[in-house]
Amino acid sequence: MDLITDTRALMIVKQLLDNTSTVKPILNPTPQKPKFVPVPIQKPFVRSLPESQGVSSAQVSAFLNALKDDPTLDMHGVLILKNGKMIAEAAFGAYDQKVWHITHSECKSITSLAIGMLIDEGKLSLDDRVVDIFASRVSKINQLTHRNMTIKHLLTMTSGVTFNEAGSVTEMDWVKCFLESAVLKEPGTSFQYNSMNTYMLACAIKQITGQGLVDYLKPRLFEPLGISNFFWETCPMGNEKGGWGLYILPEDIAKIGQLVLDGGKFEGKQLVSEQWIAEATRAQAQPPKTLGNYDYGYQTWVGRNERSFLFNGMFGQNVMGYFDSNILLVSNAGNNELFQQSNYYELASRFFGGQKGADEASKILSLSGAGALQSAKKHLACVLEPSKTALFGDLFESRQKLELKEICKRLDNRAYFAAGDKRAAPVGILPLYAQTLQNNFTKGLHAISFTWRDNTLSMIVDETDERHVLPIGFDEPARTDFTTHGEVYAVGVNGRFATDETGQPVLTIRISLLEAANARLIKIRFFDGKIETQWFEYPGKAYLSDALSEVKGQSALISSVFERADEELLRFRMTRILEPQVTLLERGQTV
Repeated sequence: MDLITDTRALMIVKQLLDNTSTVKPILNPTPQKPKFVPVPIQKPFVRSLPESQGVSSAQVSAFLNALKDDPTLDMHGVLILKNGKMIAEAAFGAYDQKVWHITHSECKSITSLAIGMLIDEGKLSLDDRVVDIFASRVSKINQLTHRNMTIKHLLTMTSGVTFNEAGSVTEMDWVKCFLESAVLKEPGTSFQYNSMNTYMLACAIKQITGQGLVDYLKPRLFEPLGISNFFWETCPMGNEKGGWGLYILPEDIAKIGQLVLDGGKFEGKQLVSEQWIAEATRAQAQPPKTLGNYDYGYQTWVGRNERSFLFNGMFGQNVMGYFDSNILLVSNAGNNELFQQSNYYELASRFFGGQKGADEASKILSLSGAGALQSAKKHLACVLEPSKTALFGDLFESRQKLELKEICKRLDNRAYFAAGDKRAAPVGILPLYAQTLQNNFTKGLHAISFTWRDNTLSMIVDETDERHVLPIGFDEPARTDFTTHGEVYAVGVNGRFATDETGQPVLTIRISLLEAANARLIKIRFFDGKIETQWFEYPGKAYLSDALSEVKGQSALISSVFERADEELLRFRMTRILEPQVTLLERGQTV
């Protein structure tokens, strides 16, 4: 089974590294993600001024500005709570705190709460063996190979099983693959981050109770907390993924973080035992220090240097609680990070972490708190101002500065086709990472055209089998829905006209997926009869290098292939697929 899975994963990687052909999914794609529909938040947090909870507005303002000004971060939104009161909420760029957001691995900690509840009910114990829970599905051989693996090993990422995240896009029956996969390390002896451990925890709940993870948690967690507007993806066999795939409103996941901070109690009712919270947020395993300044509890990260816990998802999805100060930070982002390696964690600790936070607060008390927070909010919007730059060629008048409106009018009904450029084959609006995660691959770019209607410039992107109409906002992001193969994403689209270092006119468009960690940036340079486009995605090359390293470390077959590969060539190919350049021509034009 491991060899089959590794071979299929290698096939996907090889296809992804080829920028002249489309990626063909190994599994038939099944659209899951529904359109986000806003509804009023139930049981919202009480809003309170920072000062009323003993926090300086200047401190909050300084933290938010530090996040905004850090060039290595791509923050989407931040909530700050103190004593269970909301003291600050901020959205960056096109993003909106009233739209649900992907959590990635944050939701592992929610799955852990479900396990704690099941243990509290006396239906499960930490020492229960995985092979006993799934006895009907375990062969005699695997009864031996997996015999020492317990629920605790799954919770602490110490199962030693090789079947990992790569299998999610190549295999149908993940339980079967997990139970038949090799166990490289004796369970309990070595930390190896593997989301399939969490998936098996979710499946164990279903095996024991007959209820899927969501159905089990609804009356025990979601309904008591007033959480109703969420979506949790399922595997090809219909089980919730457990370790990823949850879309939830930032304020709603803040309720779950506050529940942990309050020892499992909400509105005077103990939803999960205080003992479970204490054990889940205590160091149970020691990850390598390269993953950040955190140990690992039960599907929850635990601060090494301060009394804190962390629900963490890649690219900067975080719920961070500080026990001593009773502060909770909730953040969403699109940072180049797989674990806790970005500057966000240092800044959070610096401003709010125990004594560090107190010291930082004392440093800035001399600043005027009055108006500081309002100033921060004002600057968080990150609006792209319309440029009044001179543009050249037949499209724009030489040596004459044109107003934005006139520039847009001249683009009306312009259409450019990619028929002659093979590099257009794998290019689509949805970033490549999101395509891979969702098993929702583009069939390639066909054409780009523009319309000017009702004082709005729209870019129309024709992929081989779909058309996407994206209004572009220059003063503020234009909001629309983007649908690809049945999955609907809310997006915010910013545009800016400028010139590059050579004086060439450039239209830069950022497409922010408001519910996801990913964004697409397109730079379009205009010439007589053609456009040259460059496509970027965020997170980009930095995360892919780390991701490939993780894959290499977990698969002997893939490791051997990459070890033989030329590293410079590999970097070049990674750049080519994540930052492709495609030329499109007007009809009748040639290169």
